Amino acid sequence: MKTVIIATGNAHKVEELTVAFRAQGIDVHCVPMTQVLGDVQIEETGVTFEENAYIKALTIHRLTGLPVIADDSGLEIDALDGEPGVLSARYSGEGATDSRNRDAVRRSLTSRGATNSSARFRCLLCYMDAMRTLFGIGTSEGTIGMEERGEHGFGYDPMFTPLDSNRTYAEHSQEEKLSISHRGAAVKDLSRHLVALDEDAGHASIDDPLPTTDALIMASVSAVTGNVEQLRSTIRHFVRDMNDAVLLHEALLQSYLFAGFPVALEALAVADEECRSILGTLTWKNADDFDVQAFKERGEQLCKRVYGSVYERMMERLGTITPELSSWMIVEGYGKTLSRPELDIVRRELCIVGILAALERENQLRSHVRGAFLVGANAADLRACADVVTEMCGRRQGESILRLVLLQEAAPLDR
Repeated sequence: MKTVIIATGNAHKVEELTVAFRAQGIDVHCVPMTQVLGDVQIEETGVTFEENAYIKALTIHRLTGLPVIADDSGLEIDALDGEPGVLSARYSGEGATDSRNRDAVRRSLTSRGATNSSARFRCLLCYMDAMRTLFGIGTSEGTIGMEERGEHGFGYDPMFTPLDSNRTYAEHSQEEKLSISHRGAAVKDLSRHLVALDEDAGHASIDDPLPTTDALIMASVSAVTGNVEQLRSTIRHFVRDMNDAVLLHEALLQSYLFAGFPVALEALAVADEECRSILGTLTWKNADDFDVQAFKERGEQLCKRVYGSVYERMMERLGTITPELSSWMIVEGYGKTLSRPELDIVRRELCIVGILAALERENQLRSHVRGAFLVGANAADLRACADVVTEMCGRRQGESILRLVLLQEAAPLDR
């Protein structure tokens, strides 16, 4: 049985999490932080549930050195423009209680001339131990009303009716609520990762093929860190057909831009050997004709997508420092390599983020985390990338991605 500190003094949350994890097959002993540390005050300075969950998990992990799960959750009411949101537990101000918070919601709805509203509960769970940081996300859509009904639950449960039900959360038993609630969904999401940890198993021990994006990031990181055995294992657990082999080839090919030709060549040689042993005879696509003008045009187009509003300023500065590299980056990097259609740009950017985190290239990493968002990746994609990097390289490298994700979520992108 794994003992995990729950970063809360709320006994209701601890009980719900214990039941929910055991329902997912996770044998975990949940201990409230107050039982270990006494009365701990954590300053929740985040503006998103993700930030606050991370802040709480990091604080308690540093104090105890033990595995921690932090929960940050709340109610978003459409008629109140998303309030109370991250302030759900303290919506009524200093000395807030569940009852006072519900009264505050009623007053706010009344001030808007509303008696009910569409709403949702969100839950963000953050697991942290000495090696990794993992997240689970859950959402429950429904309606918030003025009337309170039910004896179970806590918080806003007596006022919230989930979709496809005519009963409030407080009219559901604990088991019923967990099967449909935001917290139950977040536990289920996080449990996918914790099952592997509980069994002391990583991705490569799972019989099913690796998820494509995870596999490409793992292969890329293995290549640039020189971990040939991990690269071979990743390929064997991923490649099932020629399409997989092509995606792998593209991810490894682009590694030369960040780690050099010798690294890419060695990785591609390993990939060729392993793919032939899996698939038998295979033929790689011939190289594109070297059309400088075509590379330049598509390179500029892609580079503008990745760098957004800072593109012109970046190119001007780069041209001042080294006109040669300014031109080569567009033609060679973005035009000839990263614009190849065999691998989509979102996966390319996630692989690049993994590479740069593994190599601890902080300035480039910052640019490419931002670029990943600009080309269509979301926070969950980048957190999954961070999970892979943490497993392969350590917590410091994985958290270098997570910190930048939190910053991007807090500050809207200037496109």
